Amino acid sequence: MMSFDSFISISVVIPTYNRTKTIRYCIDSILKQTYPAHEILIVDDCSTDEIESLILSYQNPKVKFLPLGFKGGAQAARNLGITRAQGNWIAFQDSDDEWREDKLKKQVEALRLLDFDENVVVHTNCITYITSQKRYNDFNIPVIEGSSEDIYRKLLLQPAPLFPTILASKKALERINLLDTNIKSFQEWDTTIRLAKQCNFVHLKEPLFVYHLHEGTTISKNIYAEIKGYYTIRKKFKEEIISEFGKLYFQLDIIWITLRAIEQNFSDISQEITRDNFSNHRVWAFFFRSLNRNKSILKLLISASNKTKNILVRTKL
Repeated sequence: MMSFDSFISISVVIPTYNRTKTIRYCIDSILKQTYPAHEILIVDDCSTDEIESLILSYQNPKVKFLPLGFKGGAQAARNLGITRAQGNWIAFQDSDDEWREDKLKKQVEALRLLDFDENVVVHTNCITYITSQKRYNDFNIPVIEGSSEDIYRKLLLQPAPLFPTILASKKALERINLLDTNIKSFQEWDTTIRLAKQCNFVHLKEPLFVYHLHEGTTISKNIYAEIKGYYTIRKKFKEEIISEFGKLYFQLDIIWITLRAIEQNFSDISQEITRDNFSNHRVWAFFFRSLNRNKSILKLLISASNKTKNILVRTKL
């Protein structure tokens, strides 16, 4: 086992809600780490199952159960974990996923080379595990590494690191005033954009996290939540996106996500976007609705707007 380093102690924060069927293999994968975590904080978001008794059954002082006390969602649960953490570094995990046993060890090794700089975020690649098929698949994460300024611009364009791959200092998370509880999906995208304003990123290109894909609906597999979440991020960082990539890019991006909402018949999202972003929003709303009558043209416009904004971005990077 790797010797414990006096420069770093890691608190693992796990938000959970009704996950008694999956959280045991999640916790076990953390306890098996070749670089030991200082503590594992399971923050319960008002579960109705027997999660508390399961956690207490470990009878391990490292494994701690924290009731959130109100139904606040994953971000509120993570914030309580960060606040209560005794470690000076925070690793995130989800209650239905697992780590490879050398995940923390390799992240700590990367930090040691940088003198445990608290303004560094280390993240890794992952693989997916399809539970119904008992099959592993590669999962491609965009390469996000380098200086704060470069990473910030890249992350304004697309999401990349996943929460269970991230290791960040508690001080860095406190400096961004913790996590935004108003963000319901693409939560790690919002968090990493904000971290990138002050932190450099190291990307370990090994799949050290196993992302379990279950039958049934989760927020990351919910198309409505995906489209709504994407627009929420674009809306939140609108001025920064325009400053870095121009108004034309932002408008093309907004048209693209509106068309996707129309394709899925999410009229409430498409109406919200047109109201927020188009001065003649009734005219635009009529135009967008008319496209829904011709799916082939709609698909063509979705593809064209996506390609055009990507071409525009390449001239800015």
